[in-house]
Amino acid sequence: MRVVLTPVPDHPDAVGEANGQPLTFEGRVPHVGGRPVEHADIADDLADAVEAAATALWGSDYTNSLSRVSDLNRRTVTRDRYARNGLPTWLLRLLGRAAAAPAPRAMGYLLLAATELVDRGPYSQGGAVTRTHPRDRDALGVLARAGFDEAVALVHGARDARERPMPKNDAT
Repeated sequence: MRVVLTPVPDHPDAVGEANGQPLTFEGRVPHVGGRPVEHADIADDLADAVEAAATALWGSDYTNSLSRVSDLNRRTVTRDRYARNGLPTWLLRLLGRAAAAPAPRAMGYLLLAATELVDRGPYSQGGAVTRTHPRDRDALGVLARAGFDEAVALVHGARDARERPMPKNDAT
């Protein structure tokens, strides 16, 4: 069975497609085209789809990044574990949506940056990882956009400086 984690516009509850049909979950039971299937029947193909999406976002060594973004234990997001037990539906949707971005690798970095800001940014509570309070999410979004704009400006500045001809030193 070919499974792809991707947004399915006509089925917002879907995590992707299986053989061209919407793949949804009711609890922990996968449904293909509205019909329930056994997890064992789809497990390897779903694991391949998770690996493909995560690799598109973070490369072949995606486990730490997936753990960090999802806030799930690192062991939970290793292939052997999720092939056997599956992953939460919300995480499958996140992977499908993020991997469908025009530049998935950049989206992977943005997810990690967002995670850092949410967990340890200026609006997080205390020294431990306690997340940003919901009332501060809009302010955090403004801060993130400003930080991204600054990062883009820094990269453009560096690239522009690299491309400028270097003045000749009279001593050489």
